[in-house]
Order: sequence, then C-alpha cells, then structure tokens
Amino acid sequence: MLTVTLFFATGCNKENNDSDVRVTTYTPQDITQTTAKCGGDAIVTQGLSLSEFGVCWSKERNPTAEGYHLSTATWNEPYVCTITGLEPSTKYHVRAYALRGLEYYYGEDKSFTTLGNGGGGGLGNHSYVDLGLPSGTLWATCNVGATTPEEYGNYYAWGETEPKSVYDWDNYKYCNGHSNQLTKYCTQSQYGYNGFTDNLTVLQPSDDAATANWGSGWCIPTKEQWEELYQNTATIWTTQNNVKGCRFTGLNGNSIFLPATGIIYSSMPEDVGDDGEYLSSSLCATSRSYYAWWFLFHCYNGLEVQMMDDGPSRSDGFTVRPVRSAQ
Repeated sequence: MLTVTLFFATGCNKENNDSDVRVTTYTPQDITQTTAKCGGDAIVTQGLSLSEFGVCWSKERNPTAEGYHLSTATWNEPYVCTITGLEPSTKYHVRAYALRGLEYYYGEDKSFTTLGNGGGGGLGNHSYVDLGLPSGTLWATCNVGATTPEEYGNYYAWGETEPKSVYDWDNYKYCNGHSNQLTKYCTQSQYGYNGFTDNLTVLQPSDDAATANWGSGWCIPTKEQWEELYQNTATIWTTQNNVKGCRFTGLNGNSIFLPATGIIYSSMPEDVGDDGEYLSSSLCATSRSYYAWWFLFHCYNGLEVQMMDDGPSRSDGFTVRPVRSAQ
C-alpha cells in the first residue's frame, strides 16, 4: 500500500536537463474534491539505474521531493498513484521525479484544481484539465460515457441526450422523419416542417448531452471553443494505451487526449481508429439547418484538425468531449 512520506533531500536538483535521465510528468486525471491520479515515467541511459521514482506536489509551482510525495523503487515502468488528502477547490502543482545517486531529476510542472464540496455545483466527479486557453475554458479528460481518456464513450445525435442503436432521420428527435422537416433548431423555412423556423443556433441545456448526463456545469463545446482548442495548443497524432488519437498540449504544459472515435451512420461505425469526429453545440445557421458544426481530426497525409459544416448530419452518431467554464 502506498504511503505519503516526508523527508528533506540532501542531493542536487536537476530540472530534467541531463540527457542521462529524462522524466515525464503525466497530466493529472480522475480529479475529485480530495484526490487526484498522478504519475510519470523516466528514460534512463543504458547501464544506469534509479534508486527511487515518484511524484511530488504542492500548492506552489515546481514542487520538489523535499515536500509531499509518493514513490516507488520500481523505476523501469510507468508509475501511477492516487494522491489523497487534498483540499477542495484548490489548485495544485505536481511533478514526476527520479533519484539517481544524490541527484534529483524532475519532469515538467502540471497543474490541476480539485472539485468543490458537493461536486462543484453539479459537476460530479468528472475531472478536467486547464490548458491555459485565452477564455479559461476547462476541458474534460474523457468523453461522455467513458471512464478513461482512451475510451470512446457513447455516441449521440445532435440535440439528443441518450445513445441508441440506430442513428437516422427516421428516429431523430427533432424532425418529422426527414432532413427537411425539422421541428427544432431551424433557421431556414425550406428545412422546417411546414415552414417551421425558431432561429435557435446553439443547443439548449435540455438538449445538450454533456449537460444532461454530467450536470449543469458541463456542456458540449461550441464551434468557437473547438477552434480555440486547436489554435492555442500543440497537436500530435499519437497512441495512448494502444488507442489511436490526438493529443492537445497547452502552453502551460497540460494536455488532453482525444481518441479517434469515428462516427456511426445508421447502425454502422465508420472511421473508428482513423478519424476523431466530435459534436459541437453550434448549428450551421448560414448553411443547411440539418447540419451542425462538428470537429474532425485525422492523420492520413499528416495531421489535420478542422471544423466541418457538411458531411455527417445532425441525425448521425458522434462522440462528446465536454467543457466547463473556469468560473
């Protein structure tokens, strides 16, 4: 059983600048009011070994092993642990560290904020990451219906809050059986049932799969929030726990992983493992009302990330990655 140990290190500290030891800090996950899952790994020059590997944390930037930490003597595999005893609604910093001889080596500083008492106003125990975006928007670490970043989670038609076995216009909630007979979220009369329009261009909370399933603090990203994400982060096509997807890393060093979930047409999944296809909450108001903006990434001839306003329609099944306000 892991225990917290306090001690005062007498060796030298190195900020991950020695080519013999390279330490990586993982982005904190599964954050609650008082706990967070943290970890890291180390690459060591052949023939060398470490006497200790672990994570350290504090309320200040760049924590060291002189303060709170958890550690293991097993250093040649990734190390993940759960930090306990944290304070609710508090920002913490964490770093992975390695000890070789008398020298300590540290990974990059990662920050996270614990949830407030009572789940943070309906936010539940769903963890999120601060990527340092201009708007302060916080991104969830996993999809709706998933429990880890690599899981695909559930698929939803735009404006629906429950997954289903078939996704088409025949059973779409807000139409009368056809794409040009919409009964909600329609800005052009030629696509509305009997000429219906309501000029609604963003999902209302009752029709938002993130809000309906996770609580009032969460929502599906708008077109603008998706654009802010990929315009203000470094993106890379990668594999995490044998799942293909895209990692988005902010200027503050924090990151999220989005799996390549594909889409469901009718009852058939397509592009799974090749494309990431995610809902936005924004209607294509100036195009055709049976389309909503959606986010796409893939890596066929190099990584591409972009917003799309055609192709799959509102009635098809997409995955959802929620966001919340910094407030």
